[in-house]
Amino acid sequence: MGKGHWAKESWPRLTSVILVALFFGVALYLRAYLPYDQVFGSDWIKFTSVDAYFHMRLVDNLVHNFPHHMAIDPYRIYPFATGVISFPLFDWLLASIIWVIGLGSPTQYTIDVVGVYFPAVLGALTVIPVYFIGKELFGRWAGIISAGLIALLPGEFLGRSILGFTDHHVAEVLFTTITMLFLILAIKTARQREWSFSHLNRRDWARSTRPVIYSLLAGIFLGIYLLTWLGALLFVFIISLYFIIQFIIDHLQHKSTDYLCPVGVIVFLVALIMLLPVPRGSPYSASLIIALLIPLVLSGVSWLMTRRKIKPAYYPLTLVGLGLAGLGIFYIVKPSLLSSMLGEFSIFTPTGVALTTIEMQSLFTSLVPGGGFFDTPAWGNFNTSFFLSIIALIVLGILVIKQGSAEKSLLVVWSLVILAAALGQRRFAYYLAVNAALLTGYLSWRFLEFAGFQELTAKVVKTAKEVGDKKARPKNGGFHLTISQVNMTLAVLIIFLIVFLPNIMPVYPNPLKIVPSTIQARQARFAPSNGWISSLSWLKENTPDPFDNPDAYYGLHEPPPPGESYNYPESAYGVMAWWDYGYWITRIAHRIPNANPSQSRVATPKVARFFTSQDENSANEIVKEIGTSYVILDYQTATGKFHAIATWAGSSPEEFFDIYYLPQEGNLVPVQLFYPEYYRSLSSRLYNFDGKAVTPDISVVISYQERISRKGEVFKQITGVEPFPSYEAAEAYVSRQESASYRIVSDNPFFSPVPLDALEHYNLIYHSDGGPLVPEVGLVPEIKIFEYIE
Repeated sequence: MGKGHWAKESWPRLTSVILVALFFGVALYLRAYLPYDQVFGSDWIKFTSVDAYFHMRLVDNLVHNFPHHMAIDPYRIYPFATGVISFPLFDWLLASIIWVIGLGSPTQYTIDVVGVYFPAVLGALTVIPVYFIGKELFGRWAGIISAGLIALLPGEFLGRSILGFTDHHVAEVLFTTITMLFLILAIKTARQREWSFSHLNRRDWARSTRPVIYSLLAGIFLGIYLLTWLGALLFVFIISLYFIIQFIIDHLQHKSTDYLCPVGVIVFLVALIMLLPVPRGSPYSASLIIALLIPLVLSGVSWLMTRRKIKPAYYPLTLVGLGLAGLGIFYIVKPSLLSSMLGEFSIFTPTGVALTTIEMQSLFTSLVPGGGFFDTPAWGNFNTSFFLSIIALIVLGILVIKQGSAEKSLLVVWSLVILAAALGQRRFAYYLAVNAALLTGYLSWRFLEFAGFQELTAKVVKTAKEVGDKKARPKNGGFHLTISQVNMTLAVLIIFLIVFLPNIMPVYPNPLKIVPSTIQARQARFAPSNGWISSLSWLKENTPDPFDNPDAYYGLHEPPPPGESYNYPESAYGVMAWWDYGYWITRIAHRIPNANPSQSRVATPKVARFFTSQDENSANEIVKEIGTSYVILDYQTATGKFHAIATWAGSSPEEFFDIYYLPQEGNLVPVQLFYPEYYRSLSSRLYNFDGKAVTPDISVVISYQERISRKGEVFKQITGVEPFPSYEAAEAYVSRQESASYRIVSDNPFFSPVPLDALEHYNLIYHSDGGPLVPEVGLVPEIKIFEYIE
């Protein structure tokens, strides 16, 4: 083989390898190096998400009992011990790696270090399948651009794959991307080879080998994904929907649909077989069985209608009829199962208390009151790629309709469903990052192609071939700059400035509010503060062990008989804190929280009602019911998170505080004012006033009017402010007013306008060093721990 042939064949491949390896390194640098000080910069190794502490709790137990895992975890919620995922693949995979690295007996330090690096490595690995998807769909350079972009995109995907964010979300992205890669390869090769079940029957392995292998691999990674996340039916729905749409497209265009059926059957059958030994509940097995039947039914109907020469237009109508009939039969035979399966679609439209969790709000929910698009997660996650990917999706959708490319239509369906999911919950932007990278890579490549990039690279390869063959000779005259080279340089510069630069560094002035990945990665926003870790470490060392045995944390506890509750020892007790901190309490303090981020519909409302209780007796009843011995509050619980607590308690945040507008120098300035109900709540009485009696020096009454803004929104404008020397005087003044537009308020959560009695059953036993600076108060401890005394 001559040197010229090597250059022609290997130069593009070598370039791809080098660039993809470079992007892998960049992705790892962003995810592991930049947040390093946030994770390792104190006396503790910090994990950078709340749920990471849940997974590391399971990993702790798995490593100590490898390869066995808990069937029930009494440390989850007291007194409601709950079962653990029957086969936590993400945690088992991580524990296996730790166990091997630690030679069967890893130290706690080894467990923590491997644990914090795990998501960063998985996030960087995602670069590889993204490249191959882009390459298979649009060409090598589109794949390279897509790989570079997924390495750099800020937002949910970066945040969930940085050092210490040891949660299954990054694994979901990696496994689904690999699943879709092999599915694209399976469909592409099956379509090109006109493959069908008949080739398997004839054992035509020359035509069947690649489609079968790709389909098997797609099914295996779909199965792995199903074992990783309880909500994994999302991609079962995406793939099933794709088969329905592609069958319709091919049938209407008089194309054979035979190649689709074996691919779909193999993919879903393999995933179903992998799931059978690990019970996930009837919705999972039922959904996979239905998914398995879809390509068989679609193929059968297509074959029958083609054979009988029925007009193709009747095909989608027939499918609609069959679908409605199937739903009707399902409803009659198993209505509860159907309801459970349809309930999985709630991820597209979360409601109620779910919306108090930031990650479950829409991709277009403004992060600041009255903010525009540039204040939404859509812009923060994707910046310019958001618009570019939408344009690319429209262009690609039109081309798919005209040309009917089966593998490209998969990307369109995949992207549309994930976009819908992200519009419902911003958390799903971590999936959408892959689609945005691929679509932006496609549009960028089309732009470069228009500018002549393909012709220029062909000339480079040709020149390399000639040099290799020793046919080229140096020519006199020096370097000649051509128009095509100028165009190409400008095109590359434009792609860099628009697609890549906003993700790398901030541009000042910054009216578009771009937060690049380099800044986001350094923040590690969801790591516990030093105050929280030191407080929970104190709790671990200075309170009784709930099982009278420190090793119980690592034990394999026996589940109770079916239908019975877990039998806690008499020494067990609960620790009251808002649900956000439950997993921290379990793993750092080795204590049992009364609520945690699983957001139990039983436990969380009880904790919320405790914090919003307006008298001590009501709070004490809840404490006794759920066996609380210690109460932990932080500044956020008493202030910034109180609106969520009120919502979970079945109240409205406006019962405790509201936003008013105060006229100042011709403008209306928003101000948050707190009502007496806020100060009477147990949360305020404990954290803000340490459970002590309070006698206000002044009570303020405001009068207000409700007005309508230019946008048609109702707001409250303050029309008067009256101070009184006592609460009784203020209350008497309000009672004399005919209008209801008078309220006793305070603008500082630490200055009560109402008198408060001392709490009798709660003693402050610990507070952290340092904390937030409160106006007119000074520094307040970030964390306070109270002991409940009978």
